Amino acid sequence: MKHFYQVAILVLLFFNVVEAKAQSGSMGYGYNYADSVEAVEVIEVDDIEAVDSLDYVDYSLYGIIKNRDWDRLVLDREQALSVLEHLPSDAYGLNEKVMVKKLLTSKNLRITNQELLAYKRVRSIQVRNMGIFSYPYFACRFKRKDGKLFFEKISGSQRKSGYVYDNKPNSKVFLGGWSVNDEPQTTYDSDHSEPGMIYKIGVNRIIMVFLSPDEQSFEIYELIK
Repeated sequence: MKHFYQVAILVLLFFNVVEAKAQSGSMGYGYNYADSVEAVEVIEVDDIEAVDSLDYVDYSLYGIIKNRDWDRLVLDREQALSVLEHLPSDAYGLNEKVMVKKLLTSKNLRITNQELLAYKRVRSIQVRNMGIFSYPYFACRFKRKDGKLFFEKISGSQRKSGYVYDNKPNSKVFLGGWSVNDEPQTTYDSDHSEPGMIYKIGVNRIIMVFLSPDEQSFEIYELIK
């Protein structure tokens, strides 16, 4: 009976992976798939962490999310973890590597639009080949705008702003843009477009994950109340 449950779990994990990759490939880039699956993939126990890091983006957002951005959203944390693990030994800020990994691998909690309104402080953590660069907390806010939830970083030199869209109960999708200092805010339809995912990882802590277009660097917004 124990063996039966182990096999059942592996089968379920396999179909979850197929669904996530199919979702990514159907609208993004880098994946091709057919309507029927003929190959059988064996998932090893060591691969479970990678499976869990694949994220889901609701198909109701098709037509809103740019085709090129689907992979960046579905694979955000998985690819971010890969970037983190491949930092060179002489990279700056390696002492913060454990902290960043914990942010990316913490369990997601249920999150509502109403509770997002309470978050007022945000700090940026940028990770690229040169190292890990963390910044102090700055002011931010979620507010109602045009009947939708809108996020904006309102101080600091590098700022993101945009709309928040419902996804799974434990994640949201952010579609906005970036600007510098007091320049006008930009939108998702501009040349400064910025897609990201929002996760609640603690009672009073959420993160926003932004994977770069080349998927070789990423930024985390860590928010507190």
